[in-house]
Amino acid sequence: MRLLDRYTILDRIGSGGMATIYRATDDRLDRVVCIKLLRTTLIEGSGSNNTGGRAVFQATYSHFLQEALALSRLQHPNTLRIYDFGYLEPSTPGSSEPGAPFHVSEYLDGGNLETHLRLRGALPADETLGILESISGALAEAHEHGIIHRDIKPSNILFARVRGSLVTKLADFGIAHSDLKKRDREGAQVPADLSEAVSTVALFSPRWAAPEQLCGSPEGPRTDVYALGLLAVFMLTGRVVFGDEDVRATFNDRVRGDTLLNARLAQIGFGGEVGNVLSHSMRARSDERIASAPELFERLREALDVRPPTNIAPFPIEPSASHPASQPSAVRPVAPPPSAPQGVALALEVEASGSNGAQPAPEHVAQYGERRVRFVQVHERLDLSFVDVEGVPVRVRVTILPGAAGAAQKLNVKGLTCFVARRGQRPTPALTVDADGSADLVSSTVQPLGELTWSFGQATPEGRVFVVDGRHLLVPYSEGQLAIALMLSPGNDLVVMCRR
Repeated sequence: MRLLDRYTILDRIGSGGMATIYRATDDRLDRVVCIKLLRTTLIEGSGSNNTGGRAVFQATYSHFLQEALALSRLQHPNTLRIYDFGYLEPSTPGSSEPGAPFHVSEYLDGGNLETHLRLRGALPADETLGILESISGALAEAHEHGIIHRDIKPSNILFARVRGSLVTKLADFGIAHSDLKKRDREGAQVPADLSEAVSTVALFSPRWAAPEQLCGSPEGPRTDVYALGLLAVFMLTGRVVFGDEDVRATFNDRVRGDTLLNARLAQIGFGGEVGNVLSHSMRARSDERIASAPELFERLREALDVRPPTNIAPFPIEPSASHPASQPSAVRPVAPPPSAPQGVALALEVEASGSNGAQPAPEHVAQYGERRVRFVQVHERLDLSFVDVEGVPVRVRVTILPGAAGAAQKLNVKGLTCFVARRGQRPTPALTVDADGSADLVSSTVQPLGELTWSFGQATPEGRVFVVDGRHLLVPYSEGQLAIALMLSPGNDLVVMCRR
């Protein structure tokens, strides 16, 4: 799909209750961008004549538009940058109603804070302060414009990779309820029944919400300060203060006073001046809290008595439990060797853009121990072929199937001149797989021709890690946001499908 005659959708990278996120290319400026599209199923799933369903859609529609406007006003380097805004074509030809809205923003390839901490654990105090300083500056600018984020949480703290460092970016801005329930998309006053229904729509995450959000009281900059305090605890300890399985069970205690908060901070291990600063940032009464995000950063810096780093280095990779002594190894570039003898030669083809033919795959070759690693850039599919010992060509196609972010990645493995069979199972023309494995390549007479092995690797902050010959091989994100390792025997090459 092509939007605004310049953005070409590549694939879907995320989906939530309000919007779907796509990776796309800006064809005019030759760069990768992120497109956030409002989900029209919000109202379609509820029924267009249903008052509650229309209220939910109205709230999220207003939130979506105002988020774009909010981002357009903000220039802080640690705020997600927005580039463009538009609407899809109407689903009904000739309709005066626009299609679903979308906005275009910078594409960030460094992951988010939640993922980093789940992989790595708690951060050192200086790195915590470095991230906190960036977010505080972004929030200070937003508050000066009268914009309250209202949904600060680890998954909304993103990272961009810039010259070997991680740059923190605050994303997914929200707007206060009082703005959401005043007017509809045409600017008209929302009817009383709809306004009341919209006021019940929670556009925040309860575990990271301030007391005034939980009880529907007026919000302000100190609402974000409260969430920033919770975030600081999470970065320093890896623990969520209000991470109860039934989060609603603590609502009353969080709203009525500070007893539960102080008990949780003590239980986690915060005391002394650090504990005092954190407790002060998360008072139940907003007028008793630390007044601003920069003030919270300064007071916590003094309490921790460390200086934030000048830049944040990419987080290191932790070795897996199955190979505790091995570290991810780099690959060494080498020149492609002469063609290998029959039975080993491996040819690669990718689908030519805009045609049904094939062209040589863009690739480069590197050495990993005794094994060659061939990095191949693909959009969705790769054809592998070799000549068996009798001189007969064997071809197999591997296709990356689209899927939602967070869902297991899937591959379609299809024999073009052969059949594929999982060990102990009957041969079939193709397989769809979502976990590491292998398949035999067999002829129409069920004679073995070879074997294809695939691995999805393990996602880490630095890239994807594969276990090769008992060691870890790191495929950095500079090679591709998605990487899948393939090994075709006969042969000794490791082929890595990379998609940026």
